[in-house]
Amino acid sequence: MSKTVTHSTKAAGSADELPTPFSLAEAPRARPLRLPDGYETGVYVHRPPEGAARLPVLHIHGIQSHPGWFFASCADLAKRGHAVYQVTRRGSGANRPARGDAKSAKQLLDDVSAGCEFVRQDAETERLHLVGVSWGGKLLAAWAATEQAAAGAVSLTLVAPGVVPRVDVSGWTKLGIGLSLLCCPRRRFQIPLSDPELFTEHEPMREFLRGDRLALHRATARFLFASRRLDRTLRRAPAGALRLPTTLLLAARDRIIDREGTRRAVARLTAGGAEAVEFDAAHVLEFEPDRRPFFDALAAALARGESSRG
Repeated sequence: MSKTVTHSTKAAGSADELPTPFSLAEAPRARPLRLPDGYETGVYVHRPPEGAARLPVLHIHGIQSHPGWFFASCADLAKRGHAVYQVTRRGSGANRPARGDAKSAKQLLDDVSAGCEFVRQDAETERLHLVGVSWGGKLLAAWAATEQAAAGAVSLTLVAPGVVPRVDVSGWTKLGIGLSLLCCPRRRFQIPLSDPELFTEHEPMREFLRGDRLALHRATARFLFASRRLDRTLRRAPAGALRLPTTLLLAARDRIIDREGTRRAVARLTAGGAEAVEFDAAHVLEFEPDRRPFFDALAAALARGESSRG
């Protein structure tokens, strides 16, 4: 893995000037996406200026979050020329049916494939970028580790990905999940991320999280088991399984993921080929008082992907 570049995200001005990231009034209209099993979710599409020629982006959010947390970075990428497609994961965000549920890891991976197909058809191109945040980074990494699945993708950007987490459910909860899989797989359990301080040190953003009615706080036993299966997929993937140009964006004060463990895992999966950038920040880089260094690094990751594929 290449040498880490560290950026500060401390703002020169007042941190309280930062707006909340999610505003329904400013949100692009969600377009319907029917997933392989018939479940209907929404895709927020950020359009670039007319005539822009950069490749589109499939953006996948985390386990508790939803697309609204990341509207700012996606809008910034759109201004730079990328059409950005934020797919709302089944059972999360504004989706009310089957809240916090997924049948299996395969179903979640198939949903990624459906999202990619939506982007390709709408943007009329076979080539696209992949951006995954937190748990969404783990999902995209597991999907992209299959060469056939990742055909057409030109880059993979993992933003504080949940590849090696620091936060986990308790042993008793794991036992309850295991028992529930046998008799009531849709029984829901608390996601161990209820404290806004885990995500950000910036108080306006913590206040936003406390009042966020679209955040997911509980998930079914079978969803949590599917998440474990994704972990196993990455652990068992051969060295070098991620052949895409890969960028790893990390937060130095992350309390949710194991940064060093994640570095090692991504280095193995990319055979040392990933570019690593670290920020003096907490887990959600989007929530820092000065988001510009993160926005610039995200755009640079996509530019490297397009350059490497001509």
